[in-house]
Amino acid sequence: MRVTELTKHNAVQKNLNTNSEELQELMVGISNGKVLNKPSDDPVGAAKVQGFRTSINHSKTLEKNISADKVWLNSNEGTISQMAETLRHVKDLALEGSNGSATKENRSTIANEIRLITKDLIDLGNKKEGKLYLFSGTKTFTKPLETRESIIDPTVKFYGTRIKSAEKIIPINQGEPLTGIKPGIFTIHLNESPEYQAEDKISQLNELGDETLKADEASSEVVAETDPSLTLEADDLTKEEVTGKKISIVLNGTESLKQIIEKINEAAIEEGEFVEDPHSPIGFKAKISASIGIDDAVYLDPEKGINVKFGEDTTGFFERLKFEIIGAPGTSSSENEGGMDTTGYSEVQLDPAEFEAFFNGYSKDEYLVRIIKGGTFGVAQVIISDDDGKTWSQPKVLNRSTEIFNPEGKASNKIDLEFKASGHPFFQEGLEFQFNGNEFVKYKGNEQSKEVIIDNGIKVALNINAKQLFKEEPGNEDTVDIFDMLNRLSEALDDDDQLSVMKSIGDIDKSINQVLKIRSQIGSTFNELESSEERIQKDIDFKREELSKLEDMDLAKGAVDLNKAELKQKTALDASARLIQPTLVDFLR
Repeated sequence: MRVTELTKHNAVQKNLNTNSEELQELMVGISNGKVLNKPSDDPVGAAKVQGFRTSINHSKTLEKNISADKVWLNSNEGTISQMAETLRHVKDLALEGSNGSATKENRSTIANEIRLITKDLIDLGNKKEGKLYLFSGTKTFTKPLETRESIIDPTVKFYGTRIKSAEKIIPINQGEPLTGIKPGIFTIHLNESPEYQAEDKISQLNELGDETLKADEASSEVVAETDPSLTLEADDLTKEEVTGKKISIVLNGTESLKQIIEKINEAAIEEGEFVEDPHSPIGFKAKISASIGIDDAVYLDPEKGINVKFGEDTTGFFERLKFEIIGAPGTSSSENEGGMDTTGYSEVQLDPAEFEAFFNGYSKDEYLVRIIKGGTFGVAQVIISDDDGKTWSQPKVLNRSTEIFNPEGKASNKIDLEFKASGHPFFQEGLEFQFNGNEFVKYKGNEQSKEVIIDNGIKVALNINAKQLFKEEPGNEDTVDIFDMLNRLSEALDDDDQLSVMKSIGDIDKSINQVLKIRSQIGSTFNELESSEERIQKDIDFKREELSKLEDMDLAKGAVDLNKAELKQKTALDASARLIQPTLVDFLR
C-alpha cells in the first residue's frame, strides 16, 4: 500500500482535531462545572434535566403562592381574633347590664357602647388586605357589610274589588259642573251574596244583644263557609233581600263631580237606613261608597260580598267616566244595564304614597298586616302574620304607629308600621301592608370559595366570608345573627329590660363560639399550607440533587482528565512534527 504525504496529512489532522475537541470539552466543563453543556452531550440526560428544571420551577411558584396565601390567612386570623375579643367585651357589658343593681341610666350608657362596638365589628368585617376585602368571598373588590336604613316602604296591596273611572278629572274642575252630563237618572244594583246576608244578620242580632241567638247564628256562619249547599231560611231574609236592591241618583245636569259623589253616598246611606258605622268610609252603614282618589280618578267601593251591576243611565255619567273594575278577574270597561259584575277577588297593588306608610325597624322575618275592619286611625282593625298568611295574630287597632310583632314575642322582631299621611285616611277592609324583611346589616359579597393549589392535584379553600362569621346558619341552633343579636341587646338595654338582657347572654356565647370556630378553621388551613410548603421544599431539594448528578462535573476527576488530555495533545503534536517534514522533492514525487 502506497502512503502519500496527503494521506499522512489527513490522518494527522483528524487525530489532532479529535484531541483538540476532547481538550476543549474538558476545559469548558472545568470552567462552568457542567458535564452536560448541550443536548448532544447526552440526549437522554438532557431530556431528564429539562423535566427536572420544569418541575422545580413549578414547585417554586407554588412555594411563592403559599407564602402569599399565608400572609392572607394571617391577616384573616388577626382580624378574627379582634372580633372574638370584642364579643367577649360585649359579654362583660351584658353581664353588667343584667345585674339587678344596674339603673336605667347605666343600661342606657351600656346600650350606647354596644352600638359603638357594633360599628367596630362592621369595620372589622370590611377590613382590607391591600386593595382586596378579606371577607367578601370571591367578590374581593366589593365591600362585604352594609348597614341598612331602619325605615323602608311597604308593598301595599288590596284584596277585593274596586270600581275605578278610567277618565281622570283635573283637580280644579272637580267643583265645576261636570261636562257631558244630562238631566236624568242612573241606578246601581247592589246584589248581596249569601255570606254578606249572613254577616248582616249577625250584625243586627249583635245590636239587639241576644247572646244566645248571636252564638247560634255565628255557628251557622261558620258552617255556611264550609258547606256552600247550606243557605239561610226564608223566614230570616226576604226574597227581595236575596235578589238585591238598587240605589237611584237623580241629576239635573248642572252638578259638579263632588256633588255627584255626595249624591251617590247619600243614596247609599239612605238605603242602609242611616245606621252610623265608624268602619265605613262615609261614616254610615252602606253597601257602596264613592270617593276621589289621589290619582284624580273616581272610585266606587262596594262592601265585601256586594256584587255591583250598573243599571239604567239617562245622564251619561257611566259613559262619561268610563268605569272599569280592578281586582275582579276577567272584566274590563263597563257598559250600561248589566255590563259590570264584580264577582270574584284578586290582588291589586296600590301606590304606597296614598297612605305614606313605612315600616320602621329591623327583622329578617316577613310580615303581612291586613285590614280586617275598615276605618280611620283608632278604628280600623288589623291582623298580623309572620309566616306568609298561614297563621294570624289576634285583631288589634290600627294607630298612626302600630307595633308589629312576632307571636313568639322576640325582641328582634320589634317593627313599627307608621303613617305620615295628613288627616284621617280611610283604610278599607282588604288592604294589606307587606314587610319583606330588613336586616340590620346586609352581606353584599358571595359565598363562593377561593380555592388555591398547594400541591399537584391538591386544593384548599382559602377565604372566609362575613356571612360565615356573622350570620345565622339555617338549621344550626348553635349559630346566631351577631348583628341582630347586638341590635336586640341595645334595644333591651334602652328599654331597661333586664330579663331580655339576661336572655341575650346565651346568644353572645354562641356568637363567640361561632367566631372562634372560624378561627380554628383558619388555623387548620394555615397548618396545611405550612406542611405543603415543607413538602414542596423537600421535593425541590431532591430534584436538585438528581439534576446535579446529571449535569454537574466531578472537578477532581475533571482536573485529572484535563491533564491527560493536555499530555495527549502535546504528545500528538510532537509526533506529528516528526512525522511530517515536507520538502519540495516530497511534493514533486
